[in-house]
Amino acid sequence: MPRNRRPVPREEKREELLAAAAELFVVDGYEATSMTRLARRAGVTPNTLYWYFRDKDELLVAVADRFTDALLHEHASLTGRPLAAQLSWLIHRLRPVRHLVATMHGRVAVSDAVRTWHTGFHTTFEALFTRQLPGPIATDRRPAEIAVATFALEGAITHDLDDETTRQLCAVVADRLHHAATVATTPRPE
Repeated sequence: MPRNRRPVPREEKREELLAAAAELFVVDGYEATSMTRLARRAGVTPNTLYWYFRDKDELLVAVADRFTDALLHEHASLTGRPLAAQLSWLIHRLRPVRHLVATMHGRVAVSDAVRTWHTGFHTTFEALFTRQLPGPIATDRRPAEIAVATFALEGAITHDLDDETTRQLCAVVADRLHHAATVATTPRPE
């Protein structure tokens, strides 16, 4: 005989599904987590997942959004700290989920949902950190300076760097961004 279940509000059920997906994606990885396995973990039928998420990539993006919201909330308490310290904090916060970072990068080429999320993530964090610079980075150099900083941080997240090397890398990136902003605001001699 089927057991009676209490009705669960849609948003509460969605959060339950996201919590189960986040756990499986972090522990076992995206590829090893099938929708059927996730449904089993969440105590629902596989079809239930598709009432909430169009596909596995949409679920991955929802998990990433949840994680990003938590990062932004935590980061709010760091805004008075030097940029290098904030960058170091971000690296240390993302290292435990480095394989999900790698998954997101791998899915960018094949998923519009992931590509859109990835672009938004970069835009959000780049704006967050560049707002703290003494001035704007010169328009002609901005894409290159931001790319250098982004690639350095992503490399530090996905590679096993010791704490001192990570600290130094963050100092170099912060110094480079500060210099680029300072140069952009300094009048050039004629």
